[in-house]
Amino acid sequence: MKSFLDYASAFMPLSAESVQAIDQIAWRRNIPKRTILQRAGDICPYFHFIEKGVGRVYYYHNEQEITAWLGFEGQIISAIDSFFTGKPTDYWIEILEDAQICSICNTDIDWLFTHFPETERLGRLMITENYLRLDERMKLFAFHTAEQRYEILLRQFPDILQRVSLRYIASYLGITQVTLSRIRAEFRQ
Repeated sequence: MKSFLDYASAFMPLSAESVQAIDQIAWRRNIPKRTILQRAGDICPYFHFIEKGVGRVYYYHNEQEITAWLGFEGQIISAIDSFFTGKPTDYWIEILEDAQICSICNTDIDWLFTHFPETERLGRLMITENYLRLDERMKLFAFHTAEQRYEILLRQFPDILQRVSLRYIASYLGITQVTLSRIRAEFRQ
């Protein structure tokens, strides 16, 4: 299990005071599977760091659920549009298995940046890392076939088939469950 402080410290060394301040504003909790952390139409004031478990971000399009993001241990999951703008989001966040989450509120982050300037650099580095993950995801669709997307996903998350429903995986890959079944059968041969 990777704690949020371990994650943050990997970006840059932090003073003991900054670490203590982060620890004070971080809200750690155990979340049961199938918990909805965020509802569409609400404002998302938190980002969540997954210490243990899996979550997904999804939305509805033409009455279909579309999985936009899967978050695993050591990753951040949030309705980032709302987190930054303070406006209601179109996204839902669901915890898929029992999880341990570390959440931080955006108003606490503003306080942290004001009182501990080094943490503002940390925030920029974290945003950059997560933007690059989003860029990787966009490139999956721009440059790879469905089969290649599936193969890359399995390399990134080898145990995903045991942890995430096939319908969510298919949606995340932008394919139907029938297509995912065909691809999986080809990989088993």
